[in-house]
Formats: sequence, C-alpha cells, structure tokens
Amino acid sequence: MAVRSRSFGTGGRCVPLWPWLLLGCLALLGLLPRGVQAMTPVEPVVRVLEDVSGRLDEAEARASTHWRPLPPGAPNLGYSASVWWFDLRWEPAPAGERWHDLELAHPVLDQVELILLDLDGEVIDRWFLGDKRPFGARPVPHRHFIVPLPEARPQGRGVAVRALVRVHTSSAVQLPVRLWTERDFQAAEQVDHLVQGLYLGVMLGMLAYNFFLWRVMRERVYLGYVLWVGGIASFQASLSGLSFQYLWPQATQWNDIAIVVFLALAIVGASSFMIDFLELRRLRGWMLRVPQATAGFSLVVLAGGFMLPYATAIQLAIVCAVVGMGGALAISAWRWRQGFAPARIFLLAWCLVLLGGLVLAASKFGLLPRTRLTEHATQVGTALEVILLSLALAGRLQHERRLREQAQAEAMLTQRRANERLEQHVAERTRELEQANRLLERVSRTDALTGVANRRHFDERLQAAVMRARAAGRPLCVMLIDLDHFKRINDTLGHPVGDACLSEVARRIGPALGHPGALLARYGGEEFVALLPGLSLAAAQACAERLRAAIAAEPVDSERGPVPVTASVGLSCRVPVSADEGAALLDEADQALYEAKRGGRNRVAIDLRTAAASAS
Repeated sequence: MAVRSRSFGTGGRCVPLWPWLLLGCLALLGLLPRGVQAMTPVEPVVRVLEDVSGRLDEAEARASTHWRPLPPGAPNLGYSASVWWFDLRWEPAPAGERWHDLELAHPVLDQVELILLDLDGEVIDRWFLGDKRPFGARPVPHRHFIVPLPEARPQGRGVAVRALVRVHTSSAVQLPVRLWTERDFQAAEQVDHLVQGLYLGVMLGMLAYNFFLWRVMRERVYLGYVLWVGGIASFQASLSGLSFQYLWPQATQWNDIAIVVFLALAIVGASSFMIDFLELRRLRGWMLRVPQATAGFSLVVLAGGFMLPYATAIQLAIVCAVVGMGGALAISAWRWRQGFAPARIFLLAWCLVLLGGLVLAASKFGLLPRTRLTEHATQVGTALEVILLSLALAGRLQHERRLREQAQAEAMLTQRRANERLEQHVAERTRELEQANRLLERVSRTDALTGVANRRHFDERLQAAVMRARAAGRPLCVMLIDLDHFKRINDTLGHPVGDACLSEVARRIGPALGHPGALLARYGGEEFVALLPGLSLAAAQACAERLRAAIAAEPVDSERGPVPVTASVGLSCRVPVSADEGAALLDEADQALYEAKRGGRNRVAIDLRTAAASAS
C-alpha cells in the first residue's frame, strides 16, 4: 500500500511513506543497548486458587488442595468477583547476584496483599498494596507494585523464596510477576522511561500541532483528531499507572473513573474524526450510522463511568472500542474500494493500531517472545497511527491550498483571456452596441413589472453576501415578504389590478428598508425577498415591522378603485458558519413566513432557530 508523500492519495508522485516511519521507530529501539533489549526478568512459577466466597484466610489458602498451576507468561483470568490467591515460587539468583525486587506489573489492581515466605514457610514480610490505597503508601514509588526483597531477616529467618499474593479487584485479574536484580531493574527503568517519554512526547506534539490548526482553520476534522489523540494518550497514561503516580496520587476513586472516561473520549474523538476525514456525511447510510452510534454510546459510557461499577463501565467501553475498531477498518476499506484515495492512509493507520494490540496479546500468551518492542507494541502502534493521520491531515491541507491556487490561476488566466478578447473587440464595437449590452445586463437582472432585482440577481448576491458575512463574523438577515390573499385580488379584480398592487408594494418597501447595503428582489408571484447584511436581529425585526406597516398604511389606487393590501413577513438572521448556508437562511425565512401566515397574516414572524440563537 503506497502513501503519496505529496498529496497523500489525492494526486502527485507516489512515494511509500509508512515503511520509513516503521523503520524509524525500529531504528530508535535499535539505539538501545543490546543487553538492555535482550534483557528479560525472571518470572516465578505460579499456581492459582480461586476463592469464590472471599472468606479464606492465609492459613486456609495455604492448606487448600485446589491449587492449580498456570502456564508461563502473565496470568490473565479476566473479570471476576472472586478473590484470587497466587502462589509464587522462584529459584535463587545467579551466582554473585541476589533478587532485589519483586514486581507486580499490572497497576490497576484494587486490593493486593503480598506475603513473603522463606524456605521453611515462615512469614518474612507482609505488604498491602493496590490502587485503592494512596500512591504514597507504596514501599517503592513506582507506577507498578514493587516490593523489595530482603537478603536476610533477624532471628535466623531465611531468604525469601516464595510469596503468596491475595488479589481482589474490579479490573481484569492479571498478574504479570517479575523478579529483578538491582542492576537489571535500574537498566530496565531507563529504557522504560525513554519509551514512555518518547510516546507521550509524540502524542503531545501531535496534539498541540493539530490543536493549533483547529484554532486557526476552525475545521471540525482537526477537533476530532485532537480529541482522539488526547483521549488515547490520557487512557494509556492512566492504564499504565503514570497518571496515578504523577497527576493524582491521592485520588484513588478518580483513578478508576479516569480510565473509562479517557477511553470513551478517545472513541468519541476517533468516530468524529473518521466521519469528517472520510467525508461520510455526504454518503449517509450505514457508514455514517455506525460511527455515530458508536460515538453516542461511548458518551453514555463516559457518563456511566461516574455511576456504574468500574468492571461494568470498562467492559462497556471495551465493547465500544472493539466495535469502533471494526467499524473503522470496514468503513475505510469500503471507502477505498469506492475510490476515495485518502481512505488508504486511514486504513493503514488503524491496521497499525490493530497490529500493535495483536503483538502485545501474542506476547502475553507466550506466542511471541517478550521484548521491549512487544511490551510497548500498543504505544508503537498508536504513535505510528497518530503520525500517519497527522501527515494525512497536513497533506489534505496542502492539497486544498493547491486547489485554491489552481483555481486562482485559472481565474486569472480566464480573466486575462477575456480582457484580451475584449480589447480586440473594443475597436469593432460601436458605442450603441456597448449601451445595448449594458441595457441588456440591467434588464437581465431586473424584474420588468416592479423594477426591483429579479431572482437570478438575488441568488448571485446571496452567495457573495454569505461568504462576506462568514469572513467578517457578522450577521446576515433574509426577509421574505408575501402579500396576503393576493390570489383573491387577481380572481375578483383582475390581473391588471394585481400588477398595480405589486408595483406599488415594491415602491413602498424600498424606502422602508432604510439600509444602504440592502437588496430587494421579486422572488416570484406575489413574493418579495430582502437581503440585509450586517443588521442585528433586533434591527432587522424593526425594519420588517416598518415595511409591513408601510405596505398596510393605505390602500393601493387602481382602475377598480382603492385596494387594501397587507403582507406577512418571515425573518431569519444569524452569522453563517459555512459558505453554502444561503439556501438554509432562505428555508428558515420561509418557515417563519409560514408561521406568520398561520398566525393570522399581516405580521412578522422570526424563525425559531434564529430566536433560539439570539436568546443563547
């Protein structure tokens, strides 16, 4: 799969980018010392005992005959309400060394009691651990649970060769156990700090860069990306115990909630980003509904994180993540099949995340050797995904800039050619022809009966007015004026009288608008439309009342005598947020006009969305 380095799937020379990113990360890991990369801590032999009732004490657990061995690797017993006992046994350290620390490398366990035993089964030491206790209560200030192993104890008690661990937790019951010498532990810590620092540095860098782009460009796609990166980085930091260590060491209750909240927030951001990046709103159908439903349910899970038990909330969040991942892969593959080139990058990025998760899972189940790369596979996968998607966004921005430059160049070329043709014909054209052309242009933009602008001219001016209002951040008001019971006038008094009423109403509306930038046009039949740029809602409403009163002030003189005339007015007024909102403003004004008719005619009505926006 080739990613275009210049246009990222939208044109230009095809240069494969993702292999260089992957090689760069592997090269970075290759800079680590060989001994550190290959270093693997010793894992003790593990037996497990399930205490369903939770009532077994230490003596009863040690005497139980229901212990069963576990295969090598990190024990993963899933979510369980039972109390679990683990019996850990290990051999002496290599010659000239001693075991310095015992590490439980799963930082989200709730309650952990660890009992060190010597060769005779005597208790050497006892530790109470878990993330339900403040971080400062730990014997070693580390994101994992680490217990120092004494070399010897007084009164002739021996060296620790065994440990009993009692675990009761609402999180998944996992117990990756490692034995470290002091030298190996310090070396591994340096590597771990380097990897975690690089990962968080990449994530925060991408977060800051794209947040800046969102602030400048105000495009929703960048906001979705920022939510995704911020959510997944915060989730990883909370899951790994870094947040508990450095950000909220006393907030034990929030420590559980944060994992659910950040994971749900990441899913919401990823779903929103996918909708905008893959342009799914234009397609609708299942490809839009799947990420929308995933994001909506994730918001419910986010709120539930504050009310539901942790085990329930995190399992719901995991379901959302699995559905979101599957939906992202399926939708991006389908969009690629449809010919939407940027979907290739999106599919590749999510494949890297999936690959990182599979590598980590394979290492946990002993299918792959445990190395620094497999231990941090999810961080590598998400970091590569974040970099790829950021590059894709940058390519999208570059492509749009090139399109604008190309459009400007084509417009300039068209204008230059038009000028050249005009100059060639100036000498040949007579002044009468020029005057005729000007008259024709004026006639083509003017309503013949009323003398005001016609609908074509209004439509052209509306689009330009929307773009100017959006750029300036100022409101734009659209007013629809419809004569009441005009069909009755035509049917009873005749069309000449109706035409006279239309001409007189147009004459009265013009002065009543009282705004130098206003545009009045006949929109069709007995309906007029006015465009009022820069007016606030209150000023536009006052203007509408003024012209309504001017129309109804006195009857219209006609060949059949005075004819009373009134009009209903619908008003829409707000600051456009996109360049194609002209039709929406007209539709809102039309809805307001319908409310004015239904409310008794000869009145002004404001669109409910306009009124709500003004009230807020």
